[in-house]
Amino acid sequence: MERKEKSSEMLSGSDSQEHLPENTKEEGVRMFKANPDFLLRNVAGEAVLVPVGEAGIFENSVISLNDTCRFLWQAFQEPRTVEDVIAEARKEYSDPDGELEQGVKDFVREYLRYGLLKEEK
Repeated sequence: MERKEKSSEMLSGSDSQEHLPENTKEEGVRMFKANPDFLLRNVAGEAVLVPVGEAGIFENSVISLNDTCRFLWQAFQEPRTVEDVIAEARKEYSDPDGELEQGVKDFVREYLRYGLLKEEK
């Protein structure tokens, strides 16, 4: 999945919601936000997340983000539903293979798993 002016590239994929964490099957009603213990920085032209607080397993390291992950990270700076971010991503990226929605869900699943995103209660 790439910006609209480029061709589509898959983020990752499966066709079901089974990959989501328990109780996330209806993620459209749940709000998620980027963990404020990680700051997005540009280092030598590369987008990276830098831990600044309780970073857990990422202490003393940085996380490199591709363009799509940077876009999604920025989208979750305020509490948002997965569906809201999918709609925003559809405006920014082409999706001829129909993989955008699954890619966003995979991003949320992985970033929740590692504590990079948090669910807003």
